[in-house]
Amino acid sequence: MLKPHSIVMFLIVLSGVLSIAVFNPIIGPLSRDLGLSEFQSGCLVSATGLFWLLGGYFWGRAAFLSSKRLLMLVMLAYVATVAAFAWLADYAASQAQSAPGLFWIFLALRIVSGFFFGGIPAIAQAYIMSWTTPETRTRGMALFGTANGLGFVLGPAMSGVMASVGLTAPMYAAAALLLVMKIWLWLAVPNDSELQRERSASRLSPLDPRIRYYLWAGLLITVTLNILQVTIGFFIQDSLGLNAEATTRLIGYGLAAAGGMVVVTQIFASKYMKRRPERMLRIGLAILTLALVGLLSLLKLTYALFIAAGIGFGFALLGFSSSASVAVRDHEQRGVASFVTAIQGSGAFVGPAAGTAMYTAHMNAPYSICALLIGLTLLAGFARRRADVPTPASVGGEVK
Repeated sequence: MLKPHSIVMFLIVLSGVLSIAVFNPIIGPLSRDLGLSEFQSGCLVSATGLFWLLGGYFWGRAAFLSSKRLLMLVMLAYVATVAAFAWLADYAASQAQSAPGLFWIFLALRIVSGFFFGGIPAIAQAYIMSWTTPETRTRGMALFGTANGLGFVLGPAMSGVMASVGLTAPMYAAAALLLVMKIWLWLAVPNDSELQRERSASRLSPLDPRIRYYLWAGLLITVTLNILQVTIGFFIQDSLGLNAEATTRLIGYGLAAAGGMVVVTQIFASKYMKRRPERMLRIGLAILTLALVGLLSLLKLTYALFIAAGIGFGFALLGFSSSASVAVRDHEQRGVASFVTAIQGSGAFVGPAAGTAMYTAHMNAPYSICALLIGLTLLAGFARRRADVPTPASVGGEVK
């Protein structure tokens, strides 16, 4: 069974992801109030994703503090940048004329914010990995995945509920929630110097033959997820000829259904398929391929396709992270955690830019290219089963 402390890490990750998710729905209207262009608002989102990638890798391997103190440090720094952004936005909106360097200050805050945020899921995930065994690790990673899924579902909902209070109100609320989680972490989780030694001892490469396939699959999955989120509104409106209101309503209900299915699927898989994470990954890739092909040929079944995509992402996201974790030794879990977090940041950075570029070239390009790459990755997974794939016992030296 998972240790009771895992619930603390679940809530920390949930609160962190929620704080990221509340920003995306408000950046458009907030940018208009502040006199920023659409391109500048996009830069604020992309910069966060890029430095989430870099921060996840850096903080996941940092060894100058114990794990608990390191997590408390990155949480406090992240909260400070979120609150500073919200305060500055309120101040700038109250002025009659925007300051000339305002965008660059906002960009710097989002860069620092993304860098420190990357440490929250990386360290929390490493804790969960270290508290589980190979037999219970899939359930632990499902807990982590559920926190991510719920955060991205509840964040936009929180922004909508608090919109009447003010555009920046959700950012203040998310920052306050993370401060509460920081206090709970300080009180509930003991210092763990053991994790620090394990982190500094592990030097895992992303090209390690045990995990490189899973990391590639994870990168492709997260990039596809972000491409869908960015382009699906354009695609549905252009394909079905709906007006903006009808498109927004359809997309809102569809994404909510997909997000719910991600959570339900991961709970199901962690309970009934916990010993077969690689099978989860293959099932997820197969369903995703079919859902993407369906978008190109059966778009009238929109809600069914959203549900299928949610199921596919649920299996695939849990399958890739659990497979990578099970493939390495216990003292290498920190390295895997930092790679998984960096992949999530990569998707948030690469996906929007790649998706809009492909859609500009041809409206079917994002879905046909993603379906092709995911299908090929699925076939590579079946071929990998027949190959002599290294195991934790065959690569990396002596077991600690």
